[in-house]
Order: sequence, then C-alpha cells, then structure tokens
Amino acid sequence: MIRRIIADFTVSSILSSFGMIKEISKNKNILVLMTTQTLFMFTAFLWWPFRSLFIKELGATNELLGSLLMIETVASIIFQYPGGILTDRWGRRKMLVISGLLRVVSPIIYYFSTHWSHIPLAILLASAGMLGLPANNALIAESLPPEKTGAGFAAYRTVTSISPIITSLLGGIIMDHYGILQGCRYVLLASIATSLFSVAMRWRYITETFTPTAPQNPKTKGKSITQRLREMPREIWILTAVGAISMFAMRVMMSFMVIYGVEVVGLSTTQWGLIGTIVSVFATVITTPMGALADRIGKKRIIIASRTVTSLSILGFTFTNNFNEMFIVRSIGSIGNGMGGAMWGPMGGPVWQALIADLSPPEERGRIMGLMGTIGSLVSTPASWLGGFLTDNVSPNVPFQVSFILDTIGTVIFILLLKTEKLPVKETITAE
Repeated sequence: MIRRIIADFTVSSILSSFGMIKEISKNKNILVLMTTQTLFMFTAFLWWPFRSLFIKELGATNELLGSLLMIETVASIIFQYPGGILTDRWGRRKMLVISGLLRVVSPIIYYFSTHWSHIPLAILLASAGMLGLPANNALIAESLPPEKTGAGFAAYRTVTSISPIITSLLGGIIMDHYGILQGCRYVLLASIATSLFSVAMRWRYITETFTPTAPQNPKTKGKSITQRLREMPREIWILTAVGAISMFAMRVMMSFMVIYGVEVVGLSTTQWGLIGTIVSVFATVITTPMGALADRIGKKRIIIASRTVTSLSILGFTFTNNFNEMFIVRSIGSIGNGMGGAMWGPMGGPVWQALIADLSPPEERGRIMGLMGTIGSLVSTPASWLGGFLTDNVSPNVPFQVSFILDTIGTVIFILLLKTEKLPVKETITAE
C-alpha cells in the first residue's frame, strides 16, 4: 500500500513538473535562462562538490580552507548590493551578460592554480559573477504570472537541477580515476567553454523586462544603504534576518560535508557522487509540485516544512558511520531542499525566492534582493573559517551541530514573526 502511494505520488509529481515546465518554457527569457544555467551547472557540478578537496590538495588545511572560503563571503558583501542597484538602473539583461563574463575568468584561474595562494583571486571573480543574481531572479519574477511565482521558480529550479543528477556520480568517477587535481582541471576546461556559450546566448536572445524610468524618482535617488534599510517593509526585514541566520548556518558546515563524508565516514569520491546523484533525483522530482502547492496553500507553510526537514538532515550527519546511513541522511536533506524553502545557496530555494518576489515592488526588486544578499553575507562572513577551526580543533561533528541550532532559531523567528505573504498591490511586467 505504501509503495503504491509513493509510486502514485512520484508519477503525479513528474507529470505536474512536465506540465509546468512546458508552460513556463513558452516564455523566451525563462527558456534561455534555464538552458544556459543547466549547461553551466552540468560542468560546474562535475567538480564543485570536490572543490574543498581540490583546495586541500593544493596545500590548505581545514582551517585555512575555511579562511579562503571566507573571502567568498566577503566578496558577496562587495558585489550583491551593487548588483541589485545596477540591475534596477541598467536593466536585467545587461547585468546578466556582465556577470556572465566575470564568471568565465574564475575557472581559468582555478585551472592554472598550483598552490592554495592562487585560489583567492578565483574565488573573488566567481563572487563577482553574483552581480547578476538579483537580475536573474528579477527577470524570472517579471516573466511569470503573479499567481504562479512559486510554481514558476520551482519549475526553473527543477530543470536546472537535472544536471547534478548526472554529474554527482560522473564527477566522483572522474576524481577517483584521474585524481582530484587532474580530474578537476579536465572538468574546468569544459566549464570555461559552457560559460562562454551562456554569455553569448543571453546577449543574443534575452528580452529586457524592466526599463527604469528617467529621470529617477527624486525621493529614492541617492539614498544610502542605511536609509534604504529603514524603509524596507517589515516582512522583508524578517526574511533578511532569517536568511542571514540560515546563511551562516549553511556556510559553517557546507564546505566540510564532502570532507566529512570522505575523511570521517570513509566514503570514496565515487560513493559520495553516487549518493549525490540519487538524492538529486528526489529533490528534482518534488520541486515543481511543491512550488505549485505553495501557490495554493501558502508559501509560509512549505518554507517551514522545508527548513525543518533540512535542519534535521544536517544534524543527522553527526550520526552517520557508513554509506547506508549517509544515504538516508542526505535523502532526508534532499526532500527538504526539494520543497524549496531552505537556504542552500545565497538566495535560497525557489519558494523562498518567490516569497521575496511577492513582497518586493518591481522598481525596488533588484535592490532588495541585492541588499538581502549583502546583509546575509556580512553576517555569515566568519562562518567558513569557524567551520574549519571547529573541524580541526574541536570535532568534525561540531559545525553540523552549530548549523542545526542556528537554522532552528531562524525557523522559529520565521514562524512567529512573518504575518503576510503578498504586497497589498502587486505590479508585474510580463515579457512574452
């Protein structure tokens, strides 16, 4: 009976996903974004899950690794808010192209790196590519009907998450066969090629969805970050606080997940990749149905469930001793991730992103998204270093325990303080 229910749910989820993906793919902008991001992620995720091991092969300790990745957080502070401002000033398309060009240079530096001291520049330029993150999310929001933002963001995430299903296992096999250093370098060549292709496609085919009015509104012109902070809606403040706490929780342990799996539990990189492939299927299958469900029953409920399940999976890492236990823990995490409300990236899952879009006026959307990312990055700046310090000097378990506690605090704040999910009046510009 249980198997029948699971099978029926899987089939209905897949059909629902295909239907929504087909619907949003009729919009040229979203089709281009989905195609280019999927291609980029195919090559990026062949080596990205093993980046921490790559940097350690170049001579870094766990604590030094954490310090290097802290540069990534600091760079996010530098680039995200300017990216939001420029997105609202120059338009979405131009920022996507500029950020794409910056994203090409980073894998070139990684490819030629022979010592960990070469890595900071690569990390800095990769973070510069985040200038386009507010533009990407704003373009998606403005290319979707208002009543389908949750399902639309989720469908986009579903398609772009297909690549890791293949690459997690394939990347592990490549690393086992060629070794971490040489395997990563082979993949980085492909990543450079797909990044260049993505820039060309976005320049040629994306249609602008938002044209700033000129002259700029004198009431908003020249405002400082402090002034904009005071004027942010209460709901955006709550999401910013929760996002910042969760970003710290994510970064304190995320770069050490593969290290824990390989060095503590004793998995091979192929086994780690195999688990990644299987759990990616779980997340991908449920992402679009969860987004559609969020549009029907409310995004807040889905986000709470997503965050709770994800937090439990993080704590579960500390109880794993073998392949089977790691598979179960990461499967639970993939379900939470697939629900779309967890912070497994600088902008969160698709339902989280859709909620931000719902609460942001179009003329301020880029700035708000960039400002939220900047605050989150500022708060989480020491997280990677702390994770490395705790791993080397206390216990590999502690970063995961700290992450669980912080993420739970963020969920409680979200439950108690967020009261609404929509702007009183929402204006949307839809590009056909």
